[in-house]
Amino acid sequence: MKRFIKFAPAVLISGFMFNGVAMAGPFSNFKTVQDGYIKPFAKDFGGLIGGSDFSSGRAVGFPGFDVGFSAVVQTKPSDSNRILRNARVNAFGLPLLQASVGLPVVGADIALRGMSYASLSVIGGGLRYPLLKSGTLTKFIPDVAVSAFYDAINYTYFKGSHMSFDVSASLDIPVIKPFAGIGYDRTKIEVTGVSAALNGTSATATGSRCTVGLKVTPFPLTYVFGAYSILHGVAGYQAGLGVKF
Repeated sequence: MKRFIKFAPAVLISGFMFNGVAMAGPFSNFKTVQDGYIKPFAKDFGGLIGGSDFSSGRAVGFPGFDVGFSAVVQTKPSDSNRILRNARVNAFGLPLLQASVGLPVVGADIALRGMSYASLSVIGGGLRYPLLKSGTLTKFIPDVAVSAFYDAINYTYFKGSHMSFDVSASLDIPVIKPFAGIGYDRTKIEVTGVSAALNGTSATATGSRCTVGLKVTPFPLTYVFGAYSILHGVAGYQAGLGVKF
């Protein structure tokens, strides 16, 4: 368990260090875009955002509140992502601050998330609804939830949107809580600020991902987690930490 607790923050830190930078740095290579290169880039970018959609299958529930930090790292660009491959980018990542609160009556959670750094911003939110929820007498029944998110993307050289849909499940057992899930992303990227010939050109990419990981609660109301993902066919990692009431 000690190794796991050390692993999650290490992935978070590494998300800022790959290729010397980890947020807007690799994406500045988008200024070299050519027609036909946009869609593979959009697919990889959308996987980074969608990879932060869940770290549990358990909804917060009213009057619960959850605030935390998550980072997703993709180990390499996809084979068709010539923008990042031509720039010799290896692993690259995206961090997000997130907050969720349980809604009364309807039983769903509303979530807000975002980041803004070096001219890159991702701002969005979504809903998470529990399909199955464990309790005191049914502790070992898995929690299962569905979720949907929408995010707005803005950067010097592109803008766009991301939508995702997920199904996740977890076991709410003491201290160590395994989780897994699948998701679907739809990402649209439009060129801006590159050249008169390419500005306004856009492409939409879709892809699926799957995740398996562990959440650890080393202290009451706090958690750290780490996960391994396949992001649209490419390996990736997710890690985060937070406080849940």
